[in-house]
Amino acid sequence: MGSDRVDEISLSADEGARFCLDMLGQLSVPDEEARACADSLVDASLRGVDSHGVTMVAIYAERIRSGQIRPGRKWIVRREGSGSALCDGQHGVGPHHASAAVDLAVAKARKHGLGGVSLFDGNYVGALSFYVARVAEAGMLGLCTANSTPRVAPFGGREGLHGTNPIAYAAPRSDGQPLLFDAATGHAAARIGQALDEGRSIPEGTALDQEGEPTTDAAAALEGTLLPVGGVIGYGMGLLADLLSGGLAGGPCGADVPPVSETSLPYGCGFFVLAIDPERFGGVDIFRERTDFLSDSARNISPARGFKEVRVPGDGAARKRVERLRGGIPIRRNRWQATLERLAGCGLDVAAWEGK
Repeated sequence: MGSDRVDEISLSADEGARFCLDMLGQLSVPDEEARACADSLVDASLRGVDSHGVTMVAIYAERIRSGQIRPGRKWIVRREGSGSALCDGQHGVGPHHASAAVDLAVAKARKHGLGGVSLFDGNYVGALSFYVARVAEAGMLGLCTANSTPRVAPFGGREGLHGTNPIAYAAPRSDGQPLLFDAATGHAAARIGQALDEGRSIPEGTALDQEGEPTTDAAAALEGTLLPVGGVIGYGMGLLADLLSGGLAGGPCGADVPPVSETSLPYGCGFFVLAIDPERFGGVDIFRERTDFLSDSARNISPARGFKEVRVPGDGAARKRVERLRGGIPIRRNRWQATLERLAGCGLDVAAWEGK
C-alpha cells in the first residue's frame, strides 16, 4: 500500500476488499452479505467511480449502527410469476439482496426469455454497473434502476421531487467487455460530498442552494437541491427510474421516499432489474455481433475538435480498471482520514489502517 503522491494513499484491490471486510466483520455482518458489499465497493473503485467506492463503507457502518440497515435479514418473495418477482428486502443489506435479485432475473430470463425483479425495502445498493455487468456476463441484456431520497428538482423547479435515480444497462460483446452505461439521472450528492472533502467547487448547473439559487459551492449544494442531469432529459428519465424502482412494487417513489439522512428510520428505496435473453429473439451470437457492430461504428467515427477519440459506454471504466488493478486505487489522504474517523465514530477499530 502506498503512493508516489504525498496527498494520497493507494490500495490494491485485495487491500480494498480486506478493508471493507474488516469493517463489516466488526459490525457482525454475515460473511456472504459482507462479501457482496465489498465486491460492489471495490468494483466501483476499480472502475474509477470513487464516489461509490471503498470509502463508502463508512455509510454502511453508520446505517448499520443506526439500525437502518439490518444485517442477516432474509428477503421474502411476496409475489412471483414465470417472468417476474416482487421481493421484500426486509431492510437488509442492499448489495446482497440486489445481487440475489439479479440472479433471479437471469434465471427467469433463461427459462422464459424475460426476467423482471422488483426489490423494495432493500436499502442502498451502490453503483448499478456492478449488477448489469452480472447480467451481461450471462450473455443477456440487462437494465437496472434504483430510486432514492427526493433531492432532485424537476426541470424548471427549485425543490426536490425525486432522487438521483440511476439507470444502467449492459449488453455482452465478443471481447468479453460489455457495452455498459451507468449514470444518475440527477447530479449525485456523493460526488458533491467528494468535492467538499477535496476542497473543490462543483460545476455550474449541478445544484441550487437553500434559497433555490444556482451554486458552485459544494457545502451550499449539499444543504440545497440537486438538479437533473441534462435538464428535461434527466428529469424524464428520473421519473422512469422511480416508476420502475418504486411504482411497480407499490412502494415509495418520488416525494414518498424517506430522507436517507434520517438514519434511525427505515429507508424505503427500491431496486429493479430486467434481464432479456437474446436467444429468445434474434439469437445471442447475432446480438453480440450487433453490439460489436455498434461499438466499432462509434469508435470509428472521427473525433470532434478537442477529443482524441470516440468511446462507447464502458470503455473508460474498463481502462481505468486495468490501470488500477496494476497501480492501485488512489484515495486522497484527507478523504481516507475522514473515512477512518467516521468508522471510528461507529466504534470500529481502524488502527491497522491508520498511517497509510
